[in-house]
Amino acid sequence: MKKILFPTDFSETANNAFLYALNLAKSIDAQVFVLHVYELPLITGSLSAGLIQNVYETVELGSFDSFKDNIPQLRQIADENGLNEIPIKFILEEGNLLYILREIINEEKIDYVVMGTDGNSGIEKMFFGSNTINAITSMKIPILSIPHGMSFKGFKNIGFTTVFDQKDKDALKYLVEIANRHHGKIHCMHVSKNGKYNEQALKEWQNEFANDPVVFEIYDNSDPVDAVLDFINEKEIDLLTVVSRNKGFFDKIFSPGFTKKIANKNITPLFVFHEQKA
Repeated sequence: MKKILFPTDFSETANNAFLYALNLAKSIDAQVFVLHVYELPLITGSLSAGLIQNVYETVELGSFDSFKDNIPQLRQIADENGLNEIPIKFILEEGNLLYILREIINEEKIDYVVMGTDGNSGIEKMFFGSNTINAITSMKIPILSIPHGMSFKGFKNIGFTTVFDQKDKDALKYLVEIANRHHGKIHCMHVSKNGKYNEQALKEWQNEFANDPVVFEIYDNSDPVDAVLDFINEKEIDLLTVVSRNKGFFDKIFSPGFTKKIANKNITPLFVFHEQKA
């Protein structure tokens, strides 16, 4: 069984993203690990050791009570959406969120991270810092980022951007599994800056995925970001998938800032896979 890590601050944005985490889990037969992290305050001054300890104990108790009180709400979200069969494990930790995320990813052998983003929440600032791209590039497993206010409408039209690299196929195969579970379609797009593209590679991909719900789209545009935005609107994409690369996203075709620009538009959930070295 695969494993999904869902860090949360129990905000509306996070609760909305939780539904995506559950549906992804259903699609790929996964368990969801719900993680809440709190940090103890940094106390300076001449306070006594006993008073400092009392402050820490109060913060820890408050964090535990908040954690305990919010679990039923997440259970209710699962119940109301017919997803109560998804195995869920709740984890409360104290410390630095990014450090704890990495520890849990390694210890539990996590396959995916799902989280909500709105640019303002405390969890996002801890995780992303001032820049969404920081988290995406620091993690080596796929990350599904859900913009604030975006309700789950299913994975009916999944967008997948590719340069027809052989290594992109692993991500596409994951998406085929998701599309089949949700009776969806994958729109596999390639951007050509000058009207030229590898026609032989396109034919090979079409043949390989001929029995899968995958269609191929070629967009001729000198600006890849504009092309993808047009693609999202025209195909009514409700999940955009990209593959990041060690040499910069969409090497040779897409600019290194592509994913950041798309993420900042907040127009669709963004599923980021990482190129795996052979």
